[in-house]
Amino acid sequence: MLKLLANAGAGWYNTENRCYLRRCRMNNHDPYDFCRRYMTEDEYILWKGHPEKGNIFTGREAVMLPFSIVWLSFAVYWEITALRSGSNWFMVLWGLPFVVIGVYLLIGRFIMTAYLRTRTFYVITNRKLMIRKGSRIQIHDGRNLPPMNLVIHKNGNGTILFTQSVYTSKGSRSSTAFAIENIADVAQAQNAVDRMERQVGN
Repeated sequence: MLKLLANAGAGWYNTENRCYLRRCRMNNHDPYDFCRRYMTEDEYILWKGHPEKGNIFTGREAVMLPFSIVWLSFAVYWEITALRSGSNWFMVLWGLPFVVIGVYLLIGRFIMTAYLRTRTFYVITNRKLMIRKGSRIQIHDGRNLPPMNLVIHKNGNGTILFTQSVYTSKGSRSSTAFAIENIADVAQAQNAVDRMERQVGN
């Protein structure tokens, strides 16, 4: 009987120990390790970081917010009218996707942006810039980076915009290709980009 209790206790201890070690490995996981498989032997990290909280609203909200309000208002009005008029269920169901889109435009996209920022990590090496957003990884060669623009936010954080010119029949306009968003040590990130471009240019 004592032997059975001892074996059971040992089994419980080993199971708990394995679970504890697994939790420790998960807690100690470096979110920047994703970059290692894309680095060459002579490549090394110049800077790494992640977005800070806040500054979700951008300049384009001056257009998007009124549009979102109008869209959602019309969609809700459609649903209320369809329900009050006793229309068939097809008309009611027809308006539901537009309500969902309106809610996403007005609220959901900000929640999604905040969520993605918790899973976004930036790495600048002496050869390339890597951005991980969730399970997606962007790799930008340091020899072909678009021009860099710096935006300083009111709280002191900064965003580095990499803009490119798009040529159309109406002329050229600039658009953001990608960005290093809302980082606390924006000056260090900018210096890392400058160092990378100098090194790959030699």
